[in-house]
Amino acid sequence: MAEKFDGDVKLSPKELAAQLRKPTGDTGKEVGLQMNKGNKYICLNSYKVLKPNKGDFILEIGMGNGFFIKDLFEMVDDLTYVGVDFSKDMVREASALNTTFINSKKVEFHEASIEKLPFDDNSFDCITTTNTLYFWPQPEDNVKELLRVLKPNGKLLIAYRSKKLMEQIELSKFGFKKYETVNVENLLTQTGFNKIITQVIEEPELEFNGKVLKMEGVYTIGYKA
Repeated sequence: MAEKFDGDVKLSPKELAAQLRKPTGDTGKEVGLQMNKGNKYICLNSYKVLKPNKGDFILEIGMGNGFFIKDLFEMVDDLTYVGVDFSKDMVREASALNTTFINSKKVEFHEASIEKLPFDDNSFDCITTTNTLYFWPQPEDNVKELLRVLKPNGKLLIAYRSKKLMEQIELSKFGFKKYETVNVENLLTQTGFNKIITQVIEEPELEFNGKVLKMEGVYTIGYKA
C-alpha cells in the first residue's frame, strides 16, 4: 500500500504549498511531520549519495524538523553538522528533536536564508539540500552563495523531484519553480561548479490527495574547483 502524504492535513493546495515552502505555527509543525513521510526516501537517499567522510563539516539547507539527522550520524558518526532553515518553527522543532547531538557539539541550527548565509567563506566540506530548490528566489545568486561557503574541492548535492513528477501534483502550481536535470546541471555549471553528475533513484509509490504517484528522487552533485 502506498504511503499517504497529507492524510491529516486539511489545507487547500495553495495553503499547503505555502506551508511546504515555510512551515509556520502548529499547522507548519503538522506539515513538517507529513514531510517526514513524503520525503523519507529522498532524504535518506540524499545522505547515501552525499557519502560524507569522517571528520566532514556538513551544511544542510532547509533541514525542516531535522528528523533524519540521526540517520546521517548512523552512517558516519564523526561529523559536524549545521542545519539552516528560514522557518523559526522548524529550527525550534529540529533543536528539540536533536538535543543530544546539540549537547555533544555535533549539531547546530540557524534561522537564516540561502540568500545570505551566516558563515565564512570556505567553511564546509559538503552542502546538501533536499526539496528546497523549487523555492529559491534567485537560483544563480543562491548557488553562488553556496559556492562561497564551500571549501575548495567541496561537494554540493541538490536533491529534487523532476518537473515531470511535480506537474502531477496540483499544489506545485503555487510558488514552485520546476526543474529537469539539464536545468540543474546547467545552473551548477554556470555558477562555477565542475565534475557535475546526476543520479536518479526510484522510490515506493506515494498517495497524494487520493492520487498514487510513482516516485523517484533526482540527485545532482557538483564540486567547487
